[in-house]
Amino acid sequence: MMTLGILSFLKPTPYMTKIAQHSVSRMTVFHFTPQQLTWEEEINGLRFCPEKLEWVSDSFPIPSFIYDRCFYSTLSARGLSGRVERLKQDDAHRFLGYGLPNKWIVYQALSTDPALSSFFPKTLRLTTPTFLLANLQLEKKWLLKPIQGSQGKGLIKVEASNGLLLAKEVNQPGERLFTFRSSLQFQQWLHTRMQKTSYIFQPFLPLQNEEGCPFDIRLLLQKDGNGEWQERIRIIRTGIPHHITSNLAGGGRMHTFTSLSKSFSSALKRKLEDDIRKIVTHLPVLLEKEFRPLFELGLDLGLDNRMNLWILDINSKPGHKIVTMTAKHVQQEIYEAPSKYCAHLDFSLGNKMGVE
Repeated sequence: MMTLGILSFLKPTPYMTKIAQHSVSRMTVFHFTPQQLTWEEEINGLRFCPEKLEWVSDSFPIPSFIYDRCFYSTLSARGLSGRVERLKQDDAHRFLGYGLPNKWIVYQALSTDPALSSFFPKTLRLTTPTFLLANLQLEKKWLLKPIQGSQGKGLIKVEASNGLLLAKEVNQPGERLFTFRSSLQFQQWLHTRMQKTSYIFQPFLPLQNEEGCPFDIRLLLQKDGNGEWQERIRIIRTGIPHHITSNLAGGGRMHTFTSLSKSFSSALKRKLEDDIRKIVTHLPVLLEKEFRPLFELGLDLGLDNRMNLWILDINSKPGHKIVTMTAKHVQQEIYEAPSKYCAHLDFSLGNKMGVE
């Protein structure tokens, strides 16, 4: 029987348990952490027990298929990432998705594509504080993004206003405002941030609703049992008034997509639908052409006050809180997707090796 290992720093979440429950007819599901990943014959972790419908302690060989849900955002986590990278080089084990490089590399790879280039905001690599100051002469508001960031953490909005430099930094769930009366003060402050974090920066886009709340469109894409990309969910996330992000970790709320589009004319609805379809059709294929295979994607799209659609973020390890916003049969498809995709990979690999 096939085996699937869910790799995570966290204990099994309800989402992971749902995956296990919907996989028992196809495979045995395990859970382990990078700390437990050793090169002995067996590792110690958890096995999902279908009779008890719970996780139990067990020892087992490294599973054939790995669903990597790890985020290497802390120093200790990054210290363990080498173990996972070593496992990715082992042909005996197949990852459902191999992740993406940093935002700057992804932007460089995708932004020149003819089908997608118009959806990417102008993006620059932040090399020095003075480089940002020079660009503030051209645009008064910029958004700095950590190239390895997620959930909106560490975003910085920089604005030149009435002779002052204002920097609003996201520290989930809150935001902190810094005011600088001189460019030298600002440069010193930003320099300390840049010593720990690498950034890209983009013009700050008008992506707020009539109440001044930031909002975006979140899409969840997954591969199905035939290895084809499917759009599973499309929702709206709105944030706290006058905040930068609409991320759920920062207090954002979920709404149905129709809550946004119901007020649009038929022509605007068609334009928005055509733009989203173009992104969904081209972006996953191009990502896998440029980088390694993927299983799922979270796409954050922004819609400005001129009805221009923007690609804001691409996440190869998306959160799954939004699953509750969709119909029961779609939830079932999402929970079944990892095991069905494993079966597809198993069949495909067997055919490549000449197995009937």
